[in-house]
This record gives sequence, C-alpha cells and structure tokens, in this order.
Amino acid sequence: MKKAIKFGTILIVAVLAIFLTGCQNTDDSQTTYTVTFVDYYGNEITSFTCDKGEVCPIVTPDDPLDIGDRYFTRWSVWESEYADINSDTTIKPIYTLDNVAFTVFTREVMFYSLFILTGIVVALLMGLRECKRLGIKQDDLIDGFLWTVPVAIIGARLWYVVFEWDQFVGDTFSETMAMIFGFHNGVWFDFHTYGDYQNFGFAGLAIHGALFTAILCVIIHTKVRKMDLMKVLDMMAVGFIIAQAFGRWGNFFNQEAHGGLVGGLLANGDPALTVEQQYNYLRYTLHIPEFIVNNMYIEQGLHEVVDGYYHPTFFYESTINLVGFAIMLVLRRLKKAHFGDLFAFYLVWYGALRIFIEMMRTDPLEFELFGITFKSAIVTSSIMILIGILISVYTRIKRKDKTYGTIPGCFGCPKQDQNQIVTENA
Repeated sequence: MKKAIKFGTILIVAVLAIFLTGCQNTDDSQTTYTVTFVDYYGNEITSFTCDKGEVCPIVTPDDPLDIGDRYFTRWSVWESEYADINSDTTIKPIYTLDNVAFTVFTREVMFYSLFILTGIVVALLMGLRECKRLGIKQDDLIDGFLWTVPVAIIGARLWYVVFEWDQFVGDTFSETMAMIFGFHNGVWFDFHTYGDYQNFGFAGLAIHGALFTAILCVIIHTKVRKMDLMKVLDMMAVGFIIAQAFGRWGNFFNQEAHGGLVGGLLANGDPALTVEQQYNYLRYTLHIPEFIVNNMYIEQGLHEVVDGYYHPTFFYESTINLVGFAIMLVLRRLKKAHFGDLFAFYLVWYGALRIFIEMMRTDPLEFELFGITFKSAIVTSSIMILIGILISVYTRIKRKDKTYGTIPGCFGCPKQDQNQIVTENA
C-alpha cells in the first residue's frame, strides 16, 4: 500500500510539473504579430505585420461582396479595437443569415414556413397528450385540427389583406383574387417556369386573424361533436402560445416584425448611436445572443429609416410567450383552476404582450377611423384582454364546479382511470 501511495504521489507531481512547464512555455522573443483579413471562405484579403509595443497601421479593406441574399454587416473586430490587438489575429466578415432553410426540386423552403409548421406540429402533439387527461377523444381532436388549421391560415391571410389592401388591388377581379391567395404575379396556377413557381406563397399573415378564425372553428366543432368548449379552448390556448413562440423565429430569419433603430434618431434624422454602440447595447447591455444581434443589422428599406441595428421584438415576444406557456402548464395542474382559465389567461397575457410589442414595431397594421389612425393589433389586443377578463368571471359564476381538480393529473389530485373518464365524457 505504501509503495502504491508513493508511486501515485510521484505520478501526480510529474503530471503537474509537465502541465505547469507547458503553461509557462511562451515565446517572449516574438517581436511582431500579424493581423489578417479574410473573406467568408477563409481566403486572405490582406494582412499587416505589426511590431509589438507600437501602433499597428491597420487599414480596413473594402466591404466584401454580398453572398446571395446574405449581406455584409461588419468585420469581427471593430476599428475602435484595433489598438488593443497585440497578437496574431484573424478578422472575418460578419453576414446576415440566409432565410432559406433548404431547397426541394428547385423550390426554396423558407425558415418562416418551417418554424410555423414546427409550432403547429408541437401544438398538436401537446394537445393529443393532454386530451387523454381531459377525457377528450383523440379522433375528435385530430378531426378538428385537420380542418381548423387550414381555415385559420386563410383567416390570418385575409386579416392581413384587409389592412394592407393596396398591395393586392389588381387590374381585374381575377388578378386581385390571385394575389390575395398567394399568386404574387396575379396569375392563377401559372407554374410553367421557375420564376412563376417561386412567386407563389403567403407573404403576409396576421396572427389575430388566425386566432379569431380558429376560435370560430372550435365553437362549431365542439357544438357538432358535443364537447366541452372551455376544455378545448384551453388546449387551443396552450397550443397557440407555443406555436407563436416558434413562429416568431421565422420573422427573425426574414428580418421582419422588428422594432425601431437601437438608440433612435436625433432631431436632424441622424442615428443617436453609432453602429458599434447599437451593437454593444444589444449584445452586452441586453445580453442578447450574438447570432441574433448579427441578423438585426438591417439595411435601409420600407420600414427601416437608416442602416443599423434594430430591436429584435420577435425575440422579446417569443421569450415572453415561452414564460406564458410555462405558467399555463402550471395553471392546468391546479385544483382550483377552472376550465376556461387557460384560455382567459392567454387572451390577457398575449393581449398585454402584443400591446407592448406593437409600441416598438415599425411595421404595424393600421386603420383610420373618424380621422384617427389606430394600430390594429393594439385595438384587437385590448378587446382580447377585456374578453379574457369576462371569461374568467363567467367560469367562476356559471361553472363553479368545472375545475381541473375534477380530473387526474393536478397537484394533489387522486389518480383516476383514464378510460373511465373518456367514457364519461363521450
């Protein structure tokens, strides 16, 4: 045993000696270092050999070319940081992200549609799991889902069209209808060329249209199938909020649904902060992940006053939706929570959240009434909050005994036979 201890001690000392020696093995004799600018593919553009202890004459090269729809935003090291460089450094170009997820038979599949689809699938899977506990038949849920989703998408489209009507007015009725239903060139089913095929898609959806259409579909479906409306609305609310959390990431890749310029504008129209200060505010003050900040550099356009970094309101909304989702998962496990409370909570939570977000966004849907311009989402969200409060009051007056404490799975509730519950609710 003593020999083993001695051997182990010697071995540990030897390893530490090698490690410490390696840590101290630095080349103090090096008197120069190299700063290299490379392109997106790692090819050298230019380089500078600098003497340690002296100011290095680094000259930033011309901006590199854009790559497809991705455009150059900045170099990985800001000019203000050049003076702090004292070792070999490679400076790379930073580009925005590609909004194309992949291509199928020459058809580009956008991240926008991919994230919306992901949110819908996640909502369905959660509903299928929860419906067993609520005593709802899975077949009833799936049947309702299969026709509610496409109708809700059409509702989202039509809601957007109503408030952006000028974009869809064609020379003829047929052309107008074609553009409304996704044929951007105003021609129905003209897929003879690649260009025509690429011009098809629903560019422009409004979540409030999808919500109200889905509610109408649920009311009809539960009436026909003799299901508890409030139970189904609760399931829909949980699915909606998680689907919205996913869907907003599609807006991120499209660089849309964003807020105003970070720091705002001065009275003369110039940005209040430099581009570097805008970046630092998002990255180090708000601690937003770097890949998000990089894609929030947006060039001047329809809703962008100048080139610069814009607030990622999509990220704020998605994050707060996830918080609301977590709260709803807890609520549906509470004994005293009434059926309908989750739906009421969703209306109030998302309504308040959307009002907050709309105050920052630069591309809101608007309408004019009595000479006053209103933001559609703020008006609609205010109505949602009021309806949510009324539903909460209604469930406590008219449905006092309809609580989550009557079904298994809540905190402290006794377990019951799921098959029995399904039979009782059939």
